[in-house]
Amino acid sequence: CMKNNIKFNNSNILYTFSNVNGKYIVELTYNFINQYQLQNTSIKISSKSKNAISSIDVRKLNIYSLNKNAQKQIFNLADVDNDYFIKKTGNKNFNKINISKFVKNIHTRKTSNRNELMCQYAYVYDFYIKSNHNNYSLFLAKKLNYSENYIKNLTKELFEKKYLLKNTTGVPGGLFSKKTLKYFNSL
Repeated sequence: CMKNNIKFNNSNILYTFSNVNGKYIVELTYNFINQYQLQNTSIKISSKSKNAISSIDVRKLNIYSLNKNAQKQIFNLADVDNDYFIKKTGNKNFNKINISKFVKNIHTRKTSNRNELMCQYAYVYDFYIKSNHNNYSLFLAKKLNYSENYIKNLTKELFEKKYLLKNTTGVPGGLFSKKTLKYFNSL
């Protein structure tokens, strides 16, 4: 079961894939950036046999996909066995925001002001961009009942008005800013 792949070590969450490409054990380490977001901070690759690790094989490892699957399993564990997750991490807020409610609010235009819309959109954007939607703006446009151009402009505004802060280049999504976190904490 998924619990076997997830270990807790102080403030870290370790996710282990024990048979990647039939040759490797890959361990991903995660830390909380804030109460709502996890970040992969370390990748450890070990050979299952005593053979040398080949650079060709390492290039074949799809770290993006492994990271996506590991995060999904961590979210699932937080969902399915929340008491255990809180006991192990001390984090009561992780995975507590009702994404469906935010999607519904945005879809039905039920946000009371621009700040609320942007904070909710920041969460929805960050949540779904990790799910590997190649064309996230088209995906979000359909999901939220807006035009693709409007979604692109909303996303641009997330970063320009600092609802999301750009994290590392090449990592999808962003970090929730102080004003976005303040909104989440007020819920």
